[in-house]
Amino acid sequence: MGQGVVVSRVGNDPPGRAILDSLADRGMSTGYVQLDSSHPTGAVSVFMHGPEPGYQIDSEVAWDFLESTEPLDELAARCDAVCFGSLAQRSPASRTAIQRFLSRAPNAVRLYDVNLRCNTRTKELGYSAEIIAESCKLASVIKVNCGELLELCRLFDIPQDHDDLRQTAGGFLRHFPAQALVVTRGPEGAKLFTQEGEFAGHAPPAPLLTVYPVGAGDASSAGILFATVFGRHPDDAIDLANRMGTWVASQLSATPSLPDSVVEFARQVGK
Repeated sequence: MGQGVVVSRVGNDPPGRAILDSLADRGMSTGYVQLDSSHPTGAVSVFMHGPEPGYQIDSEVAWDFLESTEPLDELAARCDAVCFGSLAQRSPASRTAIQRFLSRAPNAVRLYDVNLRCNTRTKELGYSAEIIAESCKLASVIKVNCGELLELCRLFDIPQDHDDLRQTAGGFLRHFPAQALVVTRGPEGAKLFTQEGEFAGHAPPAPLLTVYPVGAGDASSAGILFATVFGRHPDDAIDLANRMGTWVASQLSATPSLPDSVVEFARQVGK
C-alpha cells in the first residue's frame, strides 16, 4: 500500500536520536529527517484545561530550520500525498522549504491540517494570516476543527453561521476553493464538505468515557489522506478518520500503535 515518510529536522542530541530510533523501530524511513548540529530538537509541553489541551512550544529549534534539498525535491515529484500544517511554517527557513516541496508536488493530494497553535504561557501565535492564506491556496484538502473554522472566517471576512455548519463551510470553500474541507467536531466525529455535498460517514464514532485528545486530530488527518489517495468515497474517508482519531483519543500516548481492528479496516478501505 505504499510507505509513509516523515520529513523533519532534529537536533544532534539525545532527544533527536531517540526520535530517529523510534521511527526505525516502527519500520519507517529516517532518510528525510535532517540532523542539525546547531539547534536542539524541538520540544513541547502540554497542559490540559478541561477537555482542551494547551501548549508551550519551544522556538528556535531544529525543525524551524528545515532545508530544501535535492532529495526532498525528488520526493515531492513522486509522492502521492503530503500533509502539512501551520506551526512548522512559523520560521522563514522552514516555510520556504515546505512551500517549495508543495509547489513541486502538483499531482499529490495536499492536506493542510490548519492546527492553530498559541503558546499557553507566552501567548505567542504559531501562525499568521499570510501563512494560512498561502497554505489554503496550496492545499487540495483543508482540515480544521469547528473553532478554527470560525476563527478563519473572522480572519478572512468570510460569512459564518454558528447554527449552520454547511453554510459556513460552503462560504469557506468559495473563498478558498479546495477540493474538500474537513471539519472535526470532537466526539461527534468529522464531516467532509465538497462543492457536491456534505458527508458524515456511515456511522457515528464510538463514545469514549475518558478522552486524551492530543494526537487524535493527526490520526484523523491520516485517515482522510489514506482514503483520499485511494480514491475512496468521502463517507469511507470519514469512517476511517473517525476510527483512527477515536482510537488515539482513547490512549495516553499521542502516537500509539493502531490495533489490528483499525489496521484491517484501513486495509479494506484501501482495496
